[in-house]
Amino acid sequence: MDDLGLHIALFLLSAGVIVAVTCMYTEAEDGKALRLFPRRYGTFVLVSGVIVAAMIVIQNTLASVH
Repeated sequence: MDDLGLHIALFLLSAGVIVAVTCMYTEAEDGKALRLFPRRYGTFVLVSGVIVAAMIVIQNTLASVH
């Protein structure tokens, strides 16, 4: 975990690209897509964080090797 900051930065960058592309494909008007971007980006990052937390909890409880 030496490069945790780099991994987080790369995740945030790739998440931004994913959300931007989906916003532009789902909304016909660019202005509306730009207004929706921050909320969708926050939701994407939050849900991804919840999934990561659940995976870490499951790993530490069910898949731990002593």
